[in-house]
Amino acid sequence: MTSLIILTLIFVVFIILLSLLVKRIGIKLLFPITFTFLSIGLFIMSFIVGGWGGMGLGAVSISLFVASLIALIGVVILYRVSFKGS
Repeated sequence: MTSLIILTLIFVVFIILLSLLVKRIGIKLLFPITFTFLSIGLFIMSFIVGGWGGMGLGAVSISLFVASLIALIGVVILYRVSFKGS
């Protein structure tokens, strides 16, 4: 269980850092949304793979989904804070 939490934190940091590389808010929000759809695709693929490998893929996809939602909230909050500070 702790490995999934660590994986989720790594995904959150990666998505937020990737979003901070661009200037416009539209593109900043595009990265977490893209990872959300990617995680949904991986979750569907986990049923096709099946077995223990499918369960592992499903766990990673759920971790990525949660991380992308957290990163989306974080990017919006960081944008609001930096926008009010300017």
